[in-house]
Amino acid sequence: MKCELLITNGIIIDGTGRPAYNGDLAVNKGKIIAISPLINCQADRIINAAGLTVCPGFIDPHVHEELTVLQSSIFEEYLRQGVTTIINGNCGHSITPYSADNIYSYMVKKGLISHQTKERNKLNVPSWTNFSGYIDIVKNKGSNLNMGFLLGHGTIKWSIMGDTKNRKMSGKEETKIVSLLEEGMEQGALGLSTGLTYSPSKYADTDEIVKCAKVVQKYDGIYTSHIRSYLGTLEAVKEAIQIGTAAGIRVQVSHLTPNCPEGFDEILNARQNGLEIAVDTIPKSSGHFRRKDRLFQYLTTKEFLTSEEKQRLVKRLYSKENLALVNTGIPNLENRTLKEIALERMISVDELILELLNNDRKEITFCQGGLIRKDFPGTPYAENIAQNPYLMVGSDKVNGEIDDPFAWYELYRKGAFPIFINLCRESGIKLEEIIRRITSLPAEHFRFSNRGTLSPGKAADITIIDINNYNYPTDNEIDYKTPLTECKGVKYTIVNGRVALNDGIIEHTNSGQLLSRNSQVL
Repeated sequence: MKCELLITNGIIIDGTGRPAYNGDLAVNKGKIIAISPLINCQADRIINAAGLTVCPGFIDPHVHEELTVLQSSIFEEYLRQGVTTIINGNCGHSITPYSADNIYSYMVKKGLISHQTKERNKLNVPSWTNFSGYIDIVKNKGSNLNMGFLLGHGTIKWSIMGDTKNRKMSGKEETKIVSLLEEGMEQGALGLSTGLTYSPSKYADTDEIVKCAKVVQKYDGIYTSHIRSYLGTLEAVKEAIQIGTAAGIRVQVSHLTPNCPEGFDEILNARQNGLEIAVDTIPKSSGHFRRKDRLFQYLTTKEFLTSEEKQRLVKRLYSKENLALVNTGIPNLENRTLKEIALERMISVDELILELLNNDRKEITFCQGGLIRKDFPGTPYAENIAQNPYLMVGSDKVNGEIDDPFAWYELYRKGAFPIFINLCRESGIKLEEIIRRITSLPAEHFRFSNRGTLSPGKAADITIIDINNYNYPTDNEIDYKTPLTECKGVKYTIVNGRVALNDGIIEHTNSGQLLSRNSQVL
């Protein structure tokens, strides 16, 4: 037998939840062709995995890299975690409908990209007019990762209705939205995502979401939701279950906070009652760090502001008293809240912010939510959360500005998978079960039927890890000055049979595929 790649002497965890075993694994033409205690194979390359854990490539069901890939397709932070597949278009934000310019305008409006990125992309990236046009662009560019895409309810509704206030769709608007959903699903989208705390999606009532979900369900699509948390987390989870039940559709509850253990119980109960539902959580996160030139990114689409406009926007800033300052260059200001500093100086918080905006130091950065967010603190999970068999990890990673990483960022997202694995192990969950939750569980839920386990005939998405040294820096080892820190412990990440992380070195293989439902490759 001949093969392109032979992995020998590994500790194989196959993604099914079954106990680990020692063995070899052979790969040829992007597929796994054999797994056995000993394989005699004439191989183009042999990787000796002695002492290392060999498992399926991890799947991240919740990221926002649909525009990142147009600028950079390397995805180092995922490869170094062992991630081989990412699902984009979450929280209602997607790359359709209509023109690329329409999408860039939406993303700027929502503070997800800057004007500079919009204008650069318009100059340097081919334009698209629908889902399949975007797919063609990404295929031509290539990607180190497999990528799937959701249709964003927010983007579609905004494109039809604008940032409309609380009103129902007209019959004509509903027809347009249904048509766009059908078009996207026919062209290969995975399903529908909502961001029910963002405008305009937050103005959609439950019945509207059910109508949209029913369209997607006809194509065996999935419904994923950034839930309507202003109702209360538990009530918002119940609404997601209600939508799934009414539409008869699979449901993914996105980035559910572990501060609401009863929400995880509600999901487990719904699953046991017949609804195909699962959940992802962010294992640990800091708040949002925004350099001062990005402070107003969620409040205005203007690139340049007058003094009067700055004053008006400062008044609109949410929870500004609790914003912390970093990268100030002044020790007695560093990592202190605006409220503390303003009291000390006997000025208002608004006056302090305006003073800082006029400061010559461009690097001054505001942190909203603290160095460790209270909703994703990275502390051990409650027993019912740790034991929930339908719990995945979703990093909710947003690269921000790929060529300006200090413009806005969050810490710990690049370590989501090792943090999650270590939190679950601390709770007594067996490693084989943890690996199942981040491989075959999302593969089954998102209908990637040829991925998620190590078995002959499956796509050769594989990660090889020094599992006892698989980690991300602790609070004492990372801070806001080092947002580019990567995780450690992954030796090799293999995507469709090509080695994209090669003994710690990133290779530009562009072997990732664009995935649709049920093993279809776009």
